[in-house]
Amino acid sequence: MNNPYEVLGVKQGASEAEIKAAYKELVKKYHPDKYQNNPLADLAEEKLQEVNEAYDALMKNRPTRGTYSSGTQGRSGQTASNASNYYAVRQALDRNDLSGAEQMLVNSPNRDAEWFFLSGVLSYKKGWIDDAMSNVRQAIDMDPNNFEYQQVFQQMRGAGAMYRGRSNAQGYDQNRNNDCCSDCCTFYLCTSCISPCW
Repeated sequence: MNNPYEVLGVKQGASEAEIKAAYKELVKKYHPDKYQNNPLADLAEEKLQEVNEAYDALMKNRPTRGTYSSGTQGRSGQTASNASNYYAVRQALDRNDLSGAEQMLVNSPNRDAEWFFLSGVLSYKKGWIDDAMSNVRQAIDMDPNNFEYQQVFQQMRGAGAMYRGRSNAQGYDQNRNNDCCSDCCTFYLCTSCISPCW
């Protein structure tokens, strides 16, 4: 692997905040959603993997902050194995391989903030809005400084409100779950309106 500081574009000895800021910028830059139907998609995916590996290498050597209750850690406290498992879950979600993503999450022994976040995204893609929002809210409670979790939660809340507003305007009872058309619309909104910002 290349020098992780060079990969992230930060100087040797950079602070945790500088590393995280550089990481977030590069993840946005190389995110697969930006390269759909683009001949550079494979190159962007390679760069994103290199960025993730560099970030994990730098963060695993840092002491874990004691800001969370015992048993829960933010991304900086993840082991390299957890980080690579979560990366695989994110890739499965990007491919809409929901059963693969679910299987990896079920088999994961950890229930940290990232696990709840990814479980929430999975639930959202399945059309389970309330469960999705509950899981992402749990992730935010465990890692309140994670901007990605907060941003996705706001997107989910907005899409859920948009759907409920349309349903009520058309006379649908929001407590009735046996309307096939309503279920199909919910699923479509859930899978097409939200694109997590990883």
